[in-house]
Amino acid sequence: MGLSVTFALPRVSVLMPAYNAERYIEQAIASALGQTIEGLEVIVVDDASSDATAAIVSRLAARDRRLQLVRLPVNRGPSAARNLALSRARGAWVALLDADNSFASHRLATLIALGEESQAEMVSDNVLLCAEDGSAPPEPLIPYAAWPEPRHLPAAEFIARNIAGRRNPRRSYGFMSPIFRRAFLDHHQLRYDERNRFGEDFMFYVSCLVRGARWWVSPEALYRYTIRSGSLTEVQSAADLLRIRTFESNLLDGDPIVRADPALARALRRHKSVIDRCYYYRAFTDAVKGGELGQARRLLFESTTGFRHIVQESVVQTPVIAAKAWRGGYRRKRSLRHVREVYR
Repeated sequence: MGLSVTFALPRVSVLMPAYNAERYIEQAIASALGQTIEGLEVIVVDDASSDATAAIVSRLAARDRRLQLVRLPVNRGPSAARNLALSRARGAWVALLDADNSFASHRLATLIALGEESQAEMVSDNVLLCAEDGSAPPEPLIPYAAWPEPRHLPAAEFIARNIAGRRNPRRSYGFMSPIFRRAFLDHHQLRYDERNRFGEDFMFYVSCLVRGARWWVSPEALYRYTIRSGSLTEVQSAADLLRIRTFESNLLDGDPIVRADPALARALRRHKSVIDRCYYYRAFTDAVKGGELGQARRLLFESTTGFRHIVQESVVQTPVIAAKAWRGGYRRKRSLRHVREVYR
């Protein structure tokens, strides 16, 4: 008589896209594998790195069967890497972890317990913002006094809080990294928009919420987010912004859940107004820099809306550009002074 062998499915799958992350991916993987919860798998998708990222992950996977490496032959961006990892995930819950960030050891146990208790489809925690250079002490995204206990996060509140202030651009709820019930994602066929390298998390989270996902948040800051200059969160292309505008326009024009929720519709319109302003300014400045003066004129004069958005964003950006120019000149002076001191 033959013996049948059954393998228990993991309780949670940690999905980690990685590109040229050799400096910090080992720490990220250690934080994922070091979770206190049992039933864990970690799926790293190497997005055609040119450094030793894949070799490091392969070495670690040889030591721990819970870790697996998937390699993309060409760079396709974080959304494509996440979607590929999602297609391989077997856990009842899926968690996202960027290769330069890390989890507190009890993060997944805490979030899954909250998700099961509240019957939520999305669960996240506060985020600990950490400067890469150590220039400032780590601080939570949400002040602890403002969120003293776990509670539900409505779609309208998430969108409204996704509009970061100019003085505090990192205070957006978009930096939260929820875990998801995989059955919910599969049932609604929810995946990341692979065309975008900016705003893809926002669109994915909102897509979940308008399909009925309940999102609960724990006040503990258990996700360590490393702030790095020049990250993808700071790079906005006109094409990315246009797709976000189109996504929000489609929700406002035809989604029944949005039409039935006035607060959600107001939040979407306000968020879209910010995206509109950024889009027109980015498309206009790109056209000017590229010598496409006809396109620049069309953006500026084809409608009063475009003209207003470009002028408004120009006013906002002028002091930012001036500050960057000053800092650049200051650094250049220091660099030249250093060269003179070395070679005199």
